[in-house]
Parts: sequence; structure tokens; C-alpha cells
Amino acid sequence: MRHLSRFIAAFASFWILGSTALAQDEGAGPTSDADQATQVPSITDLEIVRSSRTDVPKKISVETDEIPEELTRILDQKGAERLMRNEGVTLQWNGWEERGPLWVAVTKSGHWSLLGGQQGEQGGFLDLEGFITEIGPDYFVFQGTIKMIGTPDDDRFCNITKQWRFAVTQNRSYYRLREFEWCDGLTDYIDIYFPPSLR
Repeated sequence: MRHLSRFIAAFASFWILGSTALAQDEGAGPTSDADQATQVPSITDLEIVRSSRTDVPKKISVETDEIPEELTRILDQKGAERLMRNEGVTLQWNGWEERGPLWVAVTKSGHWSLLGGQQGEQGGFLDLEGFITEIGPDYFVFQGTIKMIGTPDDDRFCNITKQWRFAVTQNRSYYRLREFEWCDGLTDYIDIYFPPSLR
């Protein structure tokens, strides 16, 4: 668990921001178009009321524009339990033996956030960050960013923000991203695991 906690701390800084460092000067005058392009985005603090992990903050600060307008739709309680009891995430290029940590949290407002990743032995990196917008029978919909760096090739870089669909097929004990060649034509398997008892 100590290794997982350090790993979460290492990549959480991409998404979890300290709102005090982002405060804007209220006395500032009018801004130009160039200034507006470099302004710090609006930040919203979200209180966490339920979490899949215990070694994480009780509040997160996110860019307001990234928060979905609709609350997470839960159409399947078993699916919700699978995500809350998840057993990590893998990208096949980084290996299936050593899963990376995955944090699913429910905010007081009713949004489900997802933050996770995996670092491979050769230095390749997978990062997922965003919100779960719907949980249904054997699937969930994720609105956020998936990023892969340096895997399987050192110069590979993929970073796309959009709506993604993960699903369970053939009675397996993991959700798999249903888009396999979304970046550059290579086939990527991104899997989120849950206990086999929840199949």
C-alpha cells in the first residue's frame, strides 16, 4: 500500500490542485485577449463523501468547466460496487502483473470522479483523470482524459479528452476500454479490475 500511496501522490498533482495557489487578484483591471488566454481557470472544491481508497484527500479542487452538468447516473448497483471495490488498472504495454492504483470517489454533489494510472518497469506511463457519467450493467461511461507516455515506444505520446466507454465482456473480472486504436493505430488494452466475486 505504501508504494500505491506514493504513486497516487506522484500523478495526482496533474489533477488535484490547491485552490489557494490559484486565487485571482480581485483588484485587477480589464484584460486583453492575450491575458484571457493565460488566465487561471475557475476552480471548484468538491467534498468527497465516499471513496474506494482511504489514503486520499477528503476534498478535491477541479477546473469548474470539467465538472459534468449532469450527476452520475447509476443504472446498476453491482456496477457501482465493482468500481468502488476496484483492484487497479493496467495498460498491456506496462504489464498485467503490477497493477496501478485507481481511485473512484463520490462527491457530495453526486458526481463520481476517477483518477488512476500505471507506470511500467521500462518507464512507460498511463494516466486517467475525469468523471464517471453513467454506470450500467457491465459498462460505465467516463468523461475525461486518457494519457499514455513512452509506451511501448519511448517517443509515444497520446493525450485525448473525450467521452470513453468501458465494458465487461465474456464474464471477465475487469472493464476494458472499448476503443483499442484511439491514438495512433497501435492496439491498446486499458483494463480496470474488480473482485472476481462481483462477476
